[in-house]
Amino acid sequence: MRSAISLAISLLVVLSSILLTQSAAADGCEGSGESERSSISIGMTCSMGPESIDGSVAVSHVSGGQPTEYRYTSVCSTFSPDGQGAGNFVDCSASQSCPGQNETLYRLWSRTPPEAWSFLGTQCLSLQDVGGQLARPQVTPALVLNAIRRIGLPELTAQTQPTDKTLVNFATIFYAEPQPFTRSTTLLGQDVDIVATPSQYTWHHGDGTANTTATAGAPYPSKDITYRYTDAHTTVTPRVDVTYTAKFRVNDGAWQDINETVTITGPTSDLRISEATAVLSGEHE
Repeated sequence: MRSAISLAISLLVVLSSILLTQSAAADGCEGSGESERSSISIGMTCSMGPESIDGSVAVSHVSGGQPTEYRYTSVCSTFSPDGQGAGNFVDCSASQSCPGQNETLYRLWSRTPPEAWSFLGTQCLSLQDVGGQLARPQVTPALVLNAIRRIGLPELTAQTQPTDKTLVNFATIFYAEPQPFTRSTTLLGQDVDIVATPSQYTWHHGDGTANTTATAGAPYPSKDITYRYTDAHTTVTPRVDVTYTAKFRVNDGAWQDINETVTITGPTSDLRISEATAVLSGEHE
């Protein structure tokens, strides 16, 4: 059944590409499209200003009238957007991971010639999408999440008190210093604002143990996050891994949450564990 649906998508996209060309031309744009066994390709260019284009149309306005091309390729193959690799059609277990019964998972790519193809993420497409979403790729949470991973989020360093050296069976304080992350970028020719916020911290103590908190802790006199080492005369390498949740908006629209999270592994630092030694001082009779 999915093979028939996937084949129908490949066939119907040719018609949608013709319709796209006709409707784009009416707006002062030129569109083109083609379908292959393992890929679906859409291209569009416009000679008019950005204000004359519907904000949902994925168009980049490039000097010289070069179009931004979008191509969907099968997740079932090593077929690349430039036509290299094996194209073993679109029906496999990976392509059936979409929530909709009649949807198929594709990889989405874009380029503005002569630039190379850039991977944007994956999208689920159905027969109903052929006349719309294929002609007008949308900025989705999956595409933004892929952009966040490509940009990179800040890593955090696990701070301890005492620093560098602590005592066995002593409540060593752990904390981090998170910073707000905001970034503006362009996806599919549209302005996208991204905000990522730490939501979880996993503290690796360096002795094989770890614990997770919702806060970053704080330095002394706060003792929100502490840990007692039980083995002395050793050096451990603690670190903290921070998990971010993110949201985004397109063209100053409403904010949208991204359900998936991104975890960034923090750097390690040396912490010596010592044993306290009793020392007599003063005069005693």
